[in-house]
Amino acid sequence: MELNSTSSNNTMDSLEKLRAENVLLLEENKKLSETVDWMHETIWRLVRTLRPKS
Repeated sequence: MELNSTSSNNTMDSLEKLRAENVLLLEENKKLSETVDWMHETIWRLVRTLRPKS
């Protein structure tokens, strides 16, 4: 019975570590997505500024 309890605790620890890692990855993904959006807006603003008006 002790082995089963230890296995269960290890599984719960692993799940908690994975959940924490997932939260960090989601936060990082959000920041990276915001950076890409900012870069896209900045590039297009620069293109509009430098493009000759016809």
